[in-house]
Amino acid sequence: MPSNQPVFRMIAAIALAVGARSTCRGEDLSEAWRIAVSVDQRLEATRHSAEAAGHDLKSSKAARLPQIQTVNTPTFLTNSIIPSTAAAGGAGKGGGTNNMFMLSAVAGTVPLYTGGRILNTIDQNRAEVNAARAEETSTTLDLKFDVAQAYIGVLRTGRSVAVARSNVVSLAAQTRDVDNLVKNGRGIRNDLLAARTALANARQREIQVRNNLDLAWATYNRYLCRPMNTVVPLEDLAVNLVRAMPLPTEDEALKLETDPTAERAAPVNEPELRRLIDVAFRNRSELAGLSEQARAQFSQSAAERAATRPQASFIVANIYQNTRILPVQDFGVASFLVAWTPFDGGRSRQRALATERRGAATKSRQADLAASIALEVRSAWLNLDETRRRIPVTRSAIEQAEENLRVARSRYIQQRGTNTEVLDAETLRIQSYDNYYNALYDSILADFRLRRAIGEL
Repeated sequence: MPSNQPVFRMIAAIALAVGARSTCRGEDLSEAWRIAVSVDQRLEATRHSAEAAGHDLKSSKAARLPQIQTVNTPTFLTNSIIPSTAAAGGAGKGGGTNNMFMLSAVAGTVPLYTGGRILNTIDQNRAEVNAARAEETSTTLDLKFDVAQAYIGVLRTGRSVAVARSNVVSLAAQTRDVDNLVKNGRGIRNDLLAARTALANARQREIQVRNNLDLAWATYNRYLCRPMNTVVPLEDLAVNLVRAMPLPTEDEALKLETDPTAERAAPVNEPELRRLIDVAFRNRSELAGLSEQARAQFSQSAAERAATRPQASFIVANIYQNTRILPVQDFGVASFLVAWTPFDGGRSRQRALATERRGAATKSRQADLAASIALEVRSAWLNLDETRRRIPVTRSAIEQAEENLRVARSRYIQQRGTNTEVLDAETLRIQSYDNYYNALYDSILADFRLRRAIGEL
């Protein structure tokens, strides 16, 4: 490769054009996350579910407290009661018979022993609260990853629009050059037709990528509950990545070109992967949620078994009846109540076994999810490593493609090359830019995917 440092610097500047920061600060991903978390209805639904589980827990705890009930009922007797005055011959002095009166009672009941039903129900509801909170955490992480993916989609598609516009401008210039040569009798009509065809195809591609950009904005705005045609300036996440990965020197670029082992895949860092998998096992709320679901099902099974154990309560009541024909109108009652269903046909036992099996199934799903998470972390780490190794290679390809196009155009103007060489060089240039931007944003997205896999997004 000939040494031409000024040209190399110019090409490097083109390759680094991933979008300088705007003079006005754009919306960054943290702001997008904050907005999405505050307005997303899917996340709001999980919050309501967690609140509902909390109310269930309070309800089960309240079962240990005294219950006060009032009863007011008209009472009918099949046989009339004859007052003692009437039986002594005093019926004419206001006596008579009465077989209907009002009976009122105020009773307080305190559970003394329920065979573990209340305690296990409380434990079940507490586990359900924890599972609901774990689901809320998982939904939040999923939402943040979806927003990041949509955010990157807007940035990536914006770069595709810029590349497509560059392609149209470049091919329009080539078409003008060919047209001038044909008019001057130095070119052939087939070259002009080929250049015009390539330009038409480039314009079609620009139309397509602009439509893709509109769709990308609609997807991004959907997560933020905005009008789908809203366009705001965004902070480009690729800027910091480019700064952290300096452009290779000319000698390094030549080495990448000529040495097949220069970018050989590095061995997998197994200790680092093991550490990340351990972090994922500790952080992933999905695992904690399944664990709490299994605990809730086992506690529910224990509560079902309590149905065949004795149930003891203490009752205190005050009873009032409004007829004077009975000896006492107002009296109190205190009693211990024991209820026991030693055999219910096996219904409680079978319900307990069914719930216990559901808990075992949940535990199996948890073990399967742990294996899936380990694979997810490994895949995300390998993808991140692969995308980061693609960046310098694709960046070097841009430089070579720009130089190739410059040489091909110069040769064509001097009638030493063909129009086909120019069009092929332009195709390689556009492909190189597409590969470079894809490598950049694939690397950013892979980083977010790894962070989501270990539960630290």
